[in-house]
Amino acid sequence: MLVGKDFDKIEISLFGFELVEPNAFIGDSIILIVALLLASKTKKISNSSDFFKNWRYFYLLFGFDMFLGGIGHLMFKYWSFNGKYLPWILGIFCVFFVERAMLSLLKSSSKIIWKNLSVFKLILALILELGVFYAIDMSKDHSIGLRIPAINSAIGFIFSLVVLGNKYRKEIDKNFIYMIYGVLLLIPSGLFISFKINIHPWFDKNDFGHLLLIVAMFLYFKSIKSYSKIVVNKQS
Repeated sequence: MLVGKDFDKIEISLFGFELVEPNAFIGDSIILIVALLLASKTKKISNSSDFFKNWRYFYLLFGFDMFLGGIGHLMFKYWSFNGKYLPWILGIFCVFFVERAMLSLLKSSSKIIWKNLSVFKLILALILELGVFYAIDMSKDHSIGLRIPAINSAIGFIFSLVVLGNKYRKEIDKNFIYMIYGVLLLIPSGLFISFKINIHPWFDKNDFGHLLLIVAMFLYFKSIKSYSKIVVNKQS
């Protein structure tokens, strides 16, 4: 176990390719499988409601976003930072779909304002991220490219899953509390990354974060499935 510094990146040779961080690729591939499973389950619930539809879009996009990120890690020796740009951009869109899903349940005259703000935040984050790609040399510190997506995610998740999740927990279904739990669960991941807490070369700080993301996805779905029962009861 290492604290305060990272293990040397794992490198393997396969089919003539020099691959980097296969552990990250494995974790991201598992996330894709879980995301596709939950997207399928969400589609079976409803394919018309904005709430369920946007959650399905989130799961699909998030799964492929993480998978592409894993490939970017794997092929870093060949693609360098070019393999990271698309996953960072897609991550911004992932948050947008969560916001759209949660805002769809808002019963307020300010709903249209919040939806417009969500679109504005999406456009602003994309412009800022593209500006970072164009103006900043990330060869010495690639974490710079993660800052805009990270800030965007924090704002989007706290508002849509914590603030609105708590509102819906009181007004619609107590099981929206699992949305909040899903966000709180990601805090340890941030601590592991910030303090560079690495358990093992094959299970480093990023792999720990992948594990928590998988659990969080199931927690989100627990709220989604619970709310679907309320919808069915209202329709019957």
